[in-house]
Amino acid sequence: MIMKKEIIDLLNDQTASKVLATVDSEGIPNVVPKGSISAIDDKTVVFADIFGDKTNKNLEETKRAAIAVFKQGKGYQLKGTFKEFQKSGSIFDKYSKMIKSGMGKDIKSVGIIQIEEIFDLTPKF
Repeated sequence: MIMKKEIIDLLNDQTASKVLATVDSEGIPNVVPKGSISAIDDKTVVFADIFGDKTNKNLEETKRAAIAVFKQGKGYQLKGTFKEFQKSGSIFDKYSKMIKSGMGKDIKSVGIIQIEEIFDLTPKF
């Protein structure tokens, strides 16, 4: 599934609210705020792994992820498959620097999610 420019822009907006939902092998959901979520191209979303113990375990076990991103009444839900955690390379370096300068925290890795479904969450009045 290809994300439109509007969705990519919203994902890359640091002021937009973003949450990441995962599910464990028993079907129990886990939802966490992830302000670092952003798009690196029109099919791929990444996030910085700072505190994600349960989230990471779920992603490794089931590979399923859903993301909600919204700002000022506009929003989308994205569903996809977790690909990997990168612990080095250009994507890791970019997010490591960004989180260190913005939050003063070190990251463990960068999670990569391939987007497969997109749903518009914008209310229709």
